[in-house]
Amino acid sequence: MRRARDRVVAGIAVVVLVALAAIVVWLVLDAQNAAIDSRKSARVEQVQQLAKDLDTRVQQAYTALAGIAGAPGSWSMTPNDPTDQKKLAPLTANATSGSLLVDAHGVLVNGSLLLDRSVVGTPYVRRGIDKVLAGEPMILDIGPGLTTKAPVVAVALPVRTTQGDVSGAYVYEIPVTADSAFSQEIAQLHAGRTGSFSVIDAGGRIVASSDESTLAQPTTLSAKDRRAGFRHVGNSVVAVADIPSAHWSLAFHQPNSEFEGDLTRPLRAALTLLTLLVLLGGIAAVIALNRRLRAAHEEQRRLAEISVAREEFASIVSHELRTPVAGLLGFLQTTIDHWTAMTDDERRQAVGRALENAERLQHLSADVLDTTAVETGHVEIRTEPVELGSLLDDAIDTVHAAFGDRVIRLDTPDEPVQVEADSARLRQVIGNVLDNAVKNSPSDAPVQVTVTRDDGTAQVSVRDHGSGVAIGDRERIFDKYTRAGTGLGRGTGLGLFLAREIVQAHGGRIWVADTDGPGTTIVFTVPTVRTADRE
Repeated sequence: MRRARDRVVAGIAVVVLVALAAIVVWLVLDAQNAAIDSRKSARVEQVQQLAKDLDTRVQQAYTALAGIAGAPGSWSMTPNDPTDQKKLAPLTANATSGSLLVDAHGVLVNGSLLLDRSVVGTPYVRRGIDKVLAGEPMILDIGPGLTTKAPVVAVALPVRTTQGDVSGAYVYEIPVTADSAFSQEIAQLHAGRTGSFSVIDAGGRIVASSDESTLAQPTTLSAKDRRAGFRHVGNSVVAVADIPSAHWSLAFHQPNSEFEGDLTRPLRAALTLLTLLVLLGGIAAVIALNRRLRAAHEEQRRLAEISVAREEFASIVSHELRTPVAGLLGFLQTTIDHWTAMTDDERRQAVGRALENAERLQHLSADVLDTTAVETGHVEIRTEPVELGSLLDDAIDTVHAAFGDRVIRLDTPDEPVQVEADSARLRQVIGNVLDNAVKNSPSDAPVQVTVTRDDGTAQVSVRDHGSGVAIGDRERIFDKYTRAGTGLGRGTGLGLFLAREIVQAHGGRIWVADTDGPGTTIVFTVPTVRTADRE
């Protein structure tokens, strides 16, 4: 009974799944067709609007040229008439093509910029000129130019007598070239990668196009395909609108694969969705499993953070506190064991070395405590006039005591440098920067400390000859728990962090400067005592 019920449930599930898949496919196909129809309408509207704008401009051109053509009776229409020639010359000044006069019988009687004046007196043969001589302004189809070597379209306007009769035509030739203003304007029209726009004259030649290689060439569209509207021609789509004032057509042309390509992809998505529906059960199981895995990963991440923090604490204790504690205990134990055998100088020296290690231990403890104070905003700075050179001497003596005979060179101005600082805090900065320089450079390499004074600040630069700091890590070494040098790792890394915070609290700044050669140069500034304050 249970098996039969399971089979029924499975069958119903399959039927529901197939029905859902069919509905999804139908919805996708319907949406796809609606989107294609919408895109067709939008393209037709665009072409129609562009054609309307061009038609308006053609009418404006007729109006503008009507004034140039002159008032009724202004032309004699006599072959090579010097008066007419004189009137035509200024109309084409600085132009690349000229103007023509055709009499009422269709004979060319005058022109400016003519390539061959022997054509004067010969019939002007051009499709549409008869309509102009009948009184209708027109743009004549593409043909060879008489005033330029390039193919031209010609704007032709009827010329009338004072009685209103047509006495001839004024014709202005416009070259059909890629550098003409009209061609450049149409060339800017694009749609996708392959969509193109073309203006086609009544004879089927291309007047302007976004593909300049087709200029003045016959269009591939037949007269039937150049009718207004949207249609498929071969593997392409074509949208056409008329420009009636010029007897032209504006055509948009694009391969169907690009025009509809992005709209047919939803069908493939629907098929993918159908496959996903079959896997819904598995997906539900994966989601449940993923939730458990996510919880396990979160617990693992939390334990890893605890482990890192534990290792970090162990690193601080083992690597930073062990050395001064061992030194302190060692010197004190030696002094106790050999007290009677030691001279007073030896006892003083041993106790002094123990004191130095105790001071180092105190320094590390102070760094940890100061870090807490900085993070809580409780660090206090009490400034007073301090002689910078003496602080540097004290810090260098401390380094010598801790690191033996390390060479530290100090270069200061001849006059004392008085700074406005908290002496204890500034001493801490100098000590931390020197400690960083000594630890990150070879034992036989000197550390150079240089002091300069400029514009109300004192600048201290500490240069070592270690492995240096990568440019990308120059800001990072001042972060907490980050150590300077090649191969940055986590550890105490509190020295430069505190140095930055203390220097900034003094109104100065600290940074890693460019170094000529190997090593690192850390520079910090503090304000000097003003002259009025010293007086």
